Amino acid sequence: MASNPLSQVLSAPLGDIISEMGMGIAQAQYAIDAKTIENMKMIYSLEDDVVKELRNIGYRPSWYVIPEAHAEINIALTVGQTNTRSGTRKTQLFGATVDASYQNQYDYKMQASSTLKIKFAPVPAPVQMDSMEIVPNIIGMSFASAKIILARLGLEFTSPANMKDNTVITKTTPAAGEFIESETAIALK
Repeated sequence: MASNPLSQVLSAPLGDIISEMGMGIAQAQYAIDAKTIENMKMIYSLEDDVVKELRNIGYRPSWYVIPEAHAEINIALTVGQTNTRSGTRKTQLFGATVDASYQNQYDYKMQASSTLKIKFAPVPAPVQMDSMEIVPNIIGMSFASAKIILARLGLEFTSPANMKDNTVITKTTPAAGEFIESETAIALK
């Protein structure tokens, strides 16, 4: 490989370039999944009128996946060899980004551009989510209203034997916005 320090900074083993692209896509997918979970928790913990209506009809945010990502990167490929400590030679394929300075320095001719195409598609929620529910925010509601909401969502609950319909709910265990197994009963206080 060339001894030019600039060339070494702008080039990397081809496997590293591909690996970094893959890790970038994985990080993007993680951010999308984290936002879906955040939205789900928000719907079940806020008291905004629109959010209440979404909650009442059992709305759940969509899950999205990056099913494919295409990248066209203009790079100049070079082969480099280095000596290892054991005295053998290691051959690697390097990719160097092709920019204006590279084109001018090496009289490299290119008539193309870099593109990145990403497609987002809605997908079903993960299978584990089928057995999960989110505790709705029913704090401040009457026991009668809370029972209706919980029934609409198909959630089990327990309450003190002496709780009247006009009793205001002051606490739930687990708390609003937490994930629970479908058959878990929410304790009302």
